[in-house]
Amino acid sequence: MKKRYLGIFMAALMGMTLMGCQSEEGNQEQTAKEEQTTSEESADSGESDDSAYKVGFSAGYSKVQHWELEIGGAQAAADEAGVEMIYQFANGDQQKQIQDIENMVEMGIDMLIVGPCNSEGIVPTVNELKEKGIPVMTSDIGITGTEVVAHVASDNYKIGTMAAEYMGEMLGGEGKIAIVGWASASATKDREDGFTDTLTEKYPDIEIITSQDVGGDRTKSLETCENIIQSNSDINAIFGCNAECALGAYNATQSVNRTDINIVAVDSDSEVMEAIKGETNLKATIAQNPYEMGHKAMETAIASLNGEEVEDAAIEAELVTSENVQEIIDRDEAFLNP
Repeated sequence: MKKRYLGIFMAALMGMTLMGCQSEEGNQEQTAKEEQTTSEESADSGESDDSAYKVGFSAGYSKVQHWELEIGGAQAAADEAGVEMIYQFANGDQQKQIQDIENMVEMGIDMLIVGPCNSEGIVPTVNELKEKGIPVMTSDIGITGTEVVAHVASDNYKIGTMAAEYMGEMLGGEGKIAIVGWASASATKDREDGFTDTLTEKYPDIEIITSQDVGGDRTKSLETCENIIQSNSDINAIFGCNAECALGAYNATQSVNRTDINIVAVDSDSEVMEAIKGETNLKATIAQNPYEMGHKAMETAIASLNGEEVEDAAIEAELVTSENVQEIIDRDEAFLNP
């Protein structure tokens, strides 16, 4: 009898175990089906996980207010989308910029945004990234010699045109001027081209006595402009193709006591704006909106990573004089200290 009851008990136990296994297998199959359905629904909806993206931003120029604003705008757009952004300032050093980009690649970036300090010199590095399957786009300063996903910047030729029109009116259509620029950066080169073309067309009685490449460096601009002024006592004005060029020219007029020579700049860096506000001989600047530029560049990068069609974007610039300078100061201050 004991053996008989023991046999019945063991048979029942095995049956319960088998049922449990079948139930567990059923649950696993159901879970797998649910997970597959969720995955398919997510794919069908076109949703993507932006948080998986890592975007590098290499700013070619030094850590001045313009680039701080641009990086700030890019960071804000990255934060809004849950994207990781890493960035470096190359300080105008091409080799440092190349090394910065190589380090970003090692960190596993999915896309690079670059504002090159040398528009042609960066081409081999950009091509290497493209060969590795890492897309590249440009912000603020373009690249000459290879294709990129998109370019986000101001219309720099138009900026030069705006500066020339202001200077032409300021001088009453005649006089002698100099230009200090930065030939290896496409943005500043385009500004100089727009400036000279407009003066030639609209103000033929204004003579450009010299155009000097100072590499966007304030100290070199200062030294160069001191020499220009001393060699041309009848000079009336100087156009600086970016803030550092213009500030070097402005400082030169102070050092040689020639504050009768007027300066026109580009960009809204704080020292430029304070000089305009103080009604010095730095009379005006063409202000970009670098915060918006950086924000738009990051939005474009994320859209491209999500498989969307993207295109170049132009960010508006505006003439700033003593009449509206405080508005732009307040705008930039709000971006820098939100």
